[in-house]
Amino acid sequence: MIFNMISSVDIVHTDDIGGLFPNLKPYQINKICSNLSSKGHLYRLKKGVYMVQKKPSPIIPVIKNPYNIALALFKGYIGFSSALRIYDLLDYELFTIFIVTRNKSMEKRMGEYIFKSVAMGKKAVGITYYKGSYISTLEKTFFDCFYKPQYGGGYSTITKALYDAGLDWDEFIKYFEAASDSLCQRTGYVLELLRKETDKKFSKDVLHYFKKRVKNNTKLLPSGRSGGEYIKEWMVLDNLGKENILSWLTQRF
Repeated sequence: MIFNMISSVDIVHTDDIGGLFPNLKPYQINKICSNLSSKGHLYRLKKGVYMVQKKPSPIIPVIKNPYNIALALFKGYIGFSSALRIYDLLDYELFTIFIVTRNKSMEKRMGEYIFKSVAMGKKAVGITYYKGSYISTLEKTFFDCFYKPQYGGGYSTITKALYDAGLDWDEFIKYFEAASDSLCQRTGYVLELLRKETDKKFSKDVLHYFKKRVKNNTKLLPSGRSGGEYIKEWMVLDNLGKENILSWLTQRF
């Protein structure tokens, strides 16, 4: 009877069941959920939170909406390459789902997916509700990707997505006001490269903002190799290479 009542939802909390069946004690609800889990009708995500399985699957969970699962596992919003995918700026399915959180980075494997939370502290802002998920705004998504490009799929993925996106550039720049100068230098260099090498157009005022933030030498990939081309205008050592930053161009044009 309980399963029939909750079978229409994807995720259920024990508090929800308590609301539907107020005569049941908490320990009774926990026991029922445990029994349903052992039979494959529920899959435990964390304490008091279960994924509802329309068809019993006691060993391998059947995940229909990984973004809802991610938001149930971690308190935060969908970000980085996962957000790019929701915005239709990636043309392939992802099996690592990124969630931006404030305080804690964690990772959990479930079925064929890896759910990874990335702690961003005070930078865990810029959220909207889009396509049924709490997700970073488009502008914040690209800020996050420039901030931690390894979670955005790397610079090639980021520049390809940026080429196809329609950004509010003023909103995008706002997120850099409290960012480091080195991040602004790296971002400005990549943006200028995209503008020069493609037909992507945006105001030169955008580049002017980032050029005002040029202060000290920095590497495009801070933990990368020390070799590469030094870009004097940006004081950036490009230790990745233009052909890698824009590797998708050979297929696009």
